[in-house]
Amino acid sequence: MKYKDLALIFTIAAVIPPSINIAQAQAEETKPVEEHDKAVKEAGTVGAAADEGRQLDMFRFGLRMEKLDFIKKAMKLPPEQEKKFLDQYYLYDTELKKLNDQRLATISDYAAKIDHIKGDEADKLIKRVFNFRKNRTALLEKYYGKIAKATSKTIAARFVQVESILQGTSDVKIGSVLPVMPE
Repeated sequence: MKYKDLALIFTIAAVIPPSINIAQAQAEETKPVEEHDKAVKEAGTVGAAADEGRQLDMFRFGLRMEKLDFIKKAMKLPPEQEKKFLDQYYLYDTELKKLNDQRLATISDYAAKIDHIKGDEADKLIKRVFNFRKNRTALLEKYYGKIAKATSKTIAARFVQVESILQGTSDVKIGSVLPVMPE
């Protein structure tokens, strides 16, 4: 929702002609048509960025649904245990999404600065990566306990195994497409 509202505000702001007084209008050499064309182009750029944000959100949602389906199949739980498990899993997934949002922000910052990362900036980015991994492990440990309490320790351990495989696969895929930090 926040992207949609932000895009709407930027679009409106870009399209509304600025208030100018007559002296400014006479002093400026820019033609109104050129200003309009520029505003429309800027609005299109903002709209495209908003579309990309929505597409990314939809893609991530689709991945989360595929992951849920995979986890259900891998866990092989009877219906009464599956319900108890899923009650905890949905909470876990919500918290994990927040952590993954932080990870995405770190990757975006890295990509934006890749050509000129030096010393302190590299250190800050890597510390953000360490923080993400530490928090993700703590979250998995937290929900191991919650799932064990709701179901059993065996089911919780199976969940940690399946989730760890998925996280490891994801880490490898993401790491394999990111460029190595420049010298």
